[in-house]
Amino acid sequence: MYIKNLKMRNVRKLEELILDNGVFNTEALMLLFKENSFPDRVPRVFKYLDMQEMPDVMEKKDFTVTTLNSLDEYLSIQNLLIPDTKVYVDGKLAGFALPFIPNHHNVGKMLHDCSTPFCQKLFYVSQIGDIISKVQNVSSDTFRFQFGDLNEYNFILSQEGKINAIDLDSAYVGWNEPQEMIYYLLRNKIVRSVPEKYPVSKQLNIIPTDDTDLFCYHMILLRVLAKEDFSCLPIEIYNDYLDYIKKLPVPHELIESFESLYTIKKNWNPKDSIMGISENLEEKLDYKTFQKNYYHK
Repeated sequence: MYIKNLKMRNVRKLEELILDNGVFNTEALMLLFKENSFPDRVPRVFKYLDMQEMPDVMEKKDFTVTTLNSLDEYLSIQNLLIPDTKVYVDGKLAGFALPFIPNHHNVGKMLHDCSTPFCQKLFYVSQIGDIISKVQNVSSDTFRFQFGDLNEYNFILSQEGKINAIDLDSAYVGWNEPQEMIYYLLRNKIVRSVPEKYPVSKQLNIIPTDDTDLFCYHMILLRVLAKEDFSCLPIEIYNDYLDYIKKLPVPHELIESFESLYTIKKNWNPKDSIMGISENLEEKLDYKTFQKNYYHK
């Protein structure tokens, strides 16, 4: 790993990375290091963290980044943009830097942009599933890496068409108390009714596992299919929607995968079934169409 030592006056001179419209980073200021700042002459994004006065959070992030940089099996997954630089400001750890992908687009924004073709959205989601699969395939009984707060905004698309996972300093590597996951799991209270599958810590935070990552992945996919966030809806509506799409030519394996989420069965990755969804189904899969056809027969 690189170590970068800065004075605050140098931080103020760095250019801010402007995020896509509608994309927000609530825990850091994103700054740019130019290519001449590092021996390998690769520009980097400096994630200047807001929680520097929270030593327990900074310690956990430091451990996560250091651990991931020590494991070749994760470093070899090219879709993971693992921070490779610790940045100290006035002698204090202030954040981490990772290789900058120029001219990238945020995948979450593209998935929820009506101008993005439906088939393209499905392809992006299947590619996210591939990344999750790569990570889970190299996990072992002695070490597991979970994305934790998995959501579509933590993936970017390069100009070459490659999807990369970002925000990995917030990942979970099985150390310390897990933080409450703020996206799909925090807003979903139903998962807590299946503690055998979605365990909680003593502080009542959901412990990240392969099942929680795959649960979030299913929520990303459902949000693309229905244009609705099902993590906030009652389970009765969720079941009604599954009953509705069973009557459509949706791959059976995909429906089975959705049905497993709130049972004690292990979740599995539906990535290989996603491209079997016909683009002609876009309107029928829409949540508003479902409501109109299912509840107003």
